[in-house]
Amino acid sequence: MVSCGDVPTLESLAATALLRQHVPDIKVRFVNVVDLFKLVPHTEHAHGMTDREFEALFTSSQPVIFNFHSYPWLIHRLTYRRPGQHHIHVRGYKEKGNINTPLELAILNQTDRFSLAIDAIDRIPRLCDTGSCAREALLDQQVACKNHAYEFGVDRQDVMDWKWPF
Repeated sequence: MVSCGDVPTLESLAATALLRQHVPDIKVRFVNVVDLFKLVPHTEHAHGMTDREFEALFTSSQPVIFNFHSYPWLIHRLTYRRPGQHHIHVRGYKEKGNINTPLELAILNQTDRFSLAIDAIDRIPRLCDTGSCAREALLDQQVACKNHAYEFGVDRQDVMDWKWPF
């Protein structure tokens, strides 16, 4: 799980906590990107990483869910020709939403905690058969949050006050 930006980081951390809650034996690496130039090769920018450093951080064989505070294509351009680039799945701004609560807006753009956790479950091969209960529970939570926001005009209190549980 990778994030860049304040709201994407909060939602990615919440997604990681949800995954740990619903799939206790899962191992999730969390990476917060503060400097986007770290993603490009060191030959292209002074802050860039070597392919070996990049692969050590992001792996070349595991799915990477990258939650980004802007357009997804930028991350794809920055990670072009990197080891495992085809395993990087970026979620970001899709120009969806209007006057919404923060979580509603994230849900519309699939950058919310539930969509990210479901995306991870869908991309981990061993969870294809065993992850359906967790997936359904996350979808139910997402629908409950959307319904609450629609009815009351604000996000649920547990969403607004969320803290890292571990």
